[in-house]
Amino acid sequence: MGNLHKYSIKIVAALVVVLSFGCKEKTVVEKEAEKPNILFLFTDDQRGGTIGALDKYDVETPNMDALVQRGTSFTNSYILGATTAAVCSPSRAMLMTGRHYFNIEPNVYAQFAFNQEDKGKSDKLTFPEYFKANGYTTFATGKQHNGEPWVERGFTKVKSAFLGGMTTHFGTKVKDYSPETGWSEPYKNEEKFSSEVFADAAVGFLDTYENKDPFLMYVAFTAPHDPRTAPKEFEDKYAASDIALPENFMPEHPFEIADDRIRDEVLAPFPRTEEIIQKEISDYYAMISATDAQIGRILKALEASGKADNTIIVLAGDNGLALGQHGLLGKQNVYEHSISVPMVFCGPNIPENRKNDAMVYLHDIFPTLCGLTGLEIPESVQTENLAPVLKGESNAVRNSMLYAYNSWPGDLLGKNRNHNPGGGHRAVRKGDYKLIVSAKHEVFTYQLFDLKNDPWELVNLSENENYASVKEDLMNELEILIKETGDPAKLDKNEFGLFDNPEDYNFKKNSKK
Repeated sequence: MGNLHKYSIKIVAALVVVLSFGCKEKTVVEKEAEKPNILFLFTDDQRGGTIGALDKYDVETPNMDALVQRGTSFTNSYILGATTAAVCSPSRAMLMTGRHYFNIEPNVYAQFAFNQEDKGKSDKLTFPEYFKANGYTTFATGKQHNGEPWVERGFTKVKSAFLGGMTTHFGTKVKDYSPETGWSEPYKNEEKFSSEVFADAAVGFLDTYENKDPFLMYVAFTAPHDPRTAPKEFEDKYAASDIALPENFMPEHPFEIADDRIRDEVLAPFPRTEEIIQKEISDYYAMISATDAQIGRILKALEASGKADNTIIVLAGDNGLALGQHGLLGKQNVYEHSISVPMVFCGPNIPENRKNDAMVYLHDIFPTLCGLTGLEIPESVQTENLAPVLKGESNAVRNSMLYAYNSWPGDLLGKNRNHNPGGGHRAVRKGDYKLIVSAKHEVFTYQLFDLKNDPWELVNLSENENYASVKEDLMNELEILIKETGDPAKLDKNEFGLFDNPEDYNFKKNSKK
């Protein structure tokens, strides 16, 4: 009996060990399965601050407000800029890769200038591709502005994708894609607003997703980009006569700048009138509110799926818009209204109802998602991981920012241009001060603003002797950032030397936008 008892104890002990190891292995698998999902909500031409809860502009956005309350909002979030009037495209290329546009192939972000066989060809790693390779099911709907190759490489499933820059919002032509079936024939719904079409696709994915793998959803709206044709119920919310003009409203820009007669700028006549700008803003707000309603549908579907508690939600925009500020309508400049974007993070371990003033770029999102999900940041990424800032472990990831815009160099070779090509801007922000250097042919203009006391950028301090040292410091910082980012601009050359040899650019000449 004694030997039998000892033998029984050994068997039990062995079973405990086996079960213990089995439990440990299961725990690892469970933890792997618990990787957070990602829902990325991306708007088109939504200026920073155009969320009601941010208390800057009088626009109704109850669902975006809820995200602000549930998460952390960056109030100094910006794009780096663009080298083409289609600012959306380089902005999205930077977002996708975490790289500055100077270091991305132009056939990805300026596809209008390239032959069909070259459009979108790139070896740059994108964040959907990276997360897909690391066990995520990746889904996309909406605007894809950098060509088909990145979409095909990055997404497990694509529903209702719009391939292009801008389009009508009723009857948006879209396509589907999967690796097994390839691209579908284009189709459209004449009755539905574009944001509803994309929300339908997102809700459909959430309603039917049964895979145990974590998912990454990329929902890229085409609103509030013009044409600003929101459904009537949202148009009725905003009477143009009730719209308050921005403090920096001007009939025209005070001096000639790059692309000041580009397509975006000629949507309204010169000089701008108060009535025209009020109408532009009211239509813009209607588009934002209409898209907010569709974001609400997606968030409701996420809750119904039971996956909301383990999902990181990112809300962001691809660039801003002037709409009468500084006499401009478009986004081809480096004023606050055109480079600022909304950026909100919600989800596990992200503080709620916080507004953070750290200086951040839109294309910080790639490394930040890596930081929040435990993935290593690829060596190809050039921007910063904001996860330590979100978690309160750090106050900032940078102390200065570069902003850049210039006309597309190929315009100098093009035919039938109705605007005066050439010109550009380089700008730097450090602390509360921002310096803009504008070049148009042989003329340089300097603007120095104190953003803390002059957020509308109205008081130019560049010739004020009391700020001479500030200007000098910012000029030095600008030179440093230009070199660090790979920006080809030379501040001592006319138009920064960007148009000296346009024939050297490898693109199809005389192409039309």
